Amino acid sequence: MLQKEDIIGFIYGDVGSTEFNFAVNGSKVKKFDYIFAPHKEGNMLALVMDIKQISNLKFEDASCITPEGELPEIESKLSAFADVIGYRDQRGVLQSPRTPFNSGSGIWRANDDLIRQVLGLNADKENGAYIGLLKGHNLKVFLNIDTLVQKHICVLAKTGGGKSYACGVLVEELLKKKIPMVIIDTHGEYQSLSKPNKSRKEQKNMEKFSVKERDYSNQLIEYSPISSRGNAKHLQLSGLNLSAREIIDLLSAKLSGPQIGVLYQAIKEVKEYKQVYNLRDIIDAVNRSKSNAKWNVIASLESLDSIGVFSENSTPVSEIVKNGKCSVITMKGVPPDVQEVVVAQLTKELFDCRKAGKIPPFLMIVEEAHNYCPERGFKSAVSSNILRTVASEGRKFGMGLCIISQRPAKVDKNIISQCNTHLILKVTNPNDLKAIIQSVEGLTNKTYDEIQRLPIGVALVSGGSLQIPILTEIRTRETSHGGRSVDISKKSDYEEPEKSYESIKYEPPIQRSTETQKQENKTSHPTEKTIAVHRVASRLGWVETDDPEETVKILTKEAEKMNENVFHYLESLVKIGKNYCNQNNPECIKCPMKDGCRFRTTQGKKIGFFRRK
Repeated sequence: MLQKEDIIGFIYGDVGSTEFNFAVNGSKVKKFDYIFAPHKEGNMLALVMDIKQISNLKFEDASCITPEGELPEIESKLSAFADVIGYRDQRGVLQSPRTPFNSGSGIWRANDDLIRQVLGLNADKENGAYIGLLKGHNLKVFLNIDTLVQKHICVLAKTGGGKSYACGVLVEELLKKKIPMVIIDTHGEYQSLSKPNKSRKEQKNMEKFSVKERDYSNQLIEYSPISSRGNAKHLQLSGLNLSAREIIDLLSAKLSGPQIGVLYQAIKEVKEYKQVYNLRDIIDAVNRSKSNAKWNVIASLESLDSIGVFSENSTPVSEIVKNGKCSVITMKGVPPDVQEVVVAQLTKELFDCRKAGKIPPFLMIVEEAHNYCPERGFKSAVSSNILRTVASEGRKFGMGLCIISQRPAKVDKNIISQCNTHLILKVTNPNDLKAIIQSVEGLTNKTYDEIQRLPIGVALVSGGSLQIPILTEIRTRETSHGGRSVDISKKSDYEEPEKSYESIKYEPPIQRSTETQKQENKTSHPTEKTIAVHRVASRLGWVETDDPEETVKILTKEAEKMNENVFHYLESLVKIGKNYCNQNNPECIKCPMKDGCRFRTTQGKKIGFFRRK
């Protein structure tokens, strides 16, 4: 029940339907307070956007005041400017008034129920992620978890604006709900999720936000592309049966038309004799090409293979994405070009497995997103295409995307525009501000100024289950913050290492020898052509091995020694195997190699149209 004594002001002046001024009664009104304004169409919620003091002191009088003189008697009153948010109709739809407010109408402070109803703060502890308190009010802000994961998130702020801190809060909430996550951790900040928040300064604020310190070490799994990285597991990506298109997408240097043709032909030849092949097989096939265009292709493939993250024994995707687990891919110490390849290939594997239903729905978080999906014109990254695909199609398949960046202007605008939930903290760069206003729905030119003035720890939250953007004080983290700035002026626990910085270099994992690879990959998958070649070579007595793929390798080396075209050489054996040297009923009498066949005779010279040394 509204009481007249609770009135905090009265509307005055020229009044519209979307904004108004009101004279403040007392001094209890502050900027960003929510207020109730009576209207014949419904109970209107409005937000105080500015407040100023109006006095009777004129410029002429103020200019005559001297330091020693007495101040004249000054009368002043407060005036506030409010933006109208609207009201809920009978269907629960947010509506704006179509007629102006009445001058002289009283203004009350909005109660919690009206704020929740109009703003759409309907998510609760059961189905929402608690990210903080509504600015200026003791109202908890929950974001709907299904909306967060299904419709993508972006967290934007300047350096030191609190973006990683805010994302850490989101991760804590999703871990509580057992949502699977994969985090691309560029700077190694998310390892701290395994440690409780012991900061004395932040522990004082925990009571305000009703949180307690805790850790999530039992839900955290850390991976690194570098084999020896503390307790992190070695992340290895599948290097088997890569298609030409997949390889082209992973190469930083773009291939010309003839070079692409060489690559396609090499993979075509490899696939005819191997059901399972790796990058080395492709490189060997390209090397056998007679085209001069092969050299740049070989250099590009060698560069890709030297990264050391492609393996025949890759990390299972089902191990990376598990219910209730958060996999942190630590990129600290990994060169930028290697990071791009890892993100590109890992994202593709995750997306393909999710589409096939091999892993549960999950959220992928990408820190420093401007490095992995840059805006066209700034730079190019091999990971851009797959991240654009996930942003546009991931919702259908249950793969959510969260991008975090300190340079919104350098992030692909198509990806930002696909995000439904935005957490925007303090941003001051004009180009970044312009990019935010253009890409995020619901923001106006008035918001442009407000984002610059946001205090650290306060975010403008848009989308999700919210009807309009709201200002939220991000709650205190339960875990330690790994992205805290270093206090250079204070004494640190740093000790001079024995090695110099120059001697510390990125070292890719040690490449396994051919013999080791054979032992690790004992299961052979020969093609029909490989089996045919092996049958002919064995019966002729050219090889002693029982492995068809090993036979092809031996004959490949023989052909190279004789300067023969390897592909034509093998194809000739395939024709003999299919036309004469059948498995069950060989037609030895018609075979051109009958005189040198050990299968047909116990002795004989190896003659025919194949000359052997």
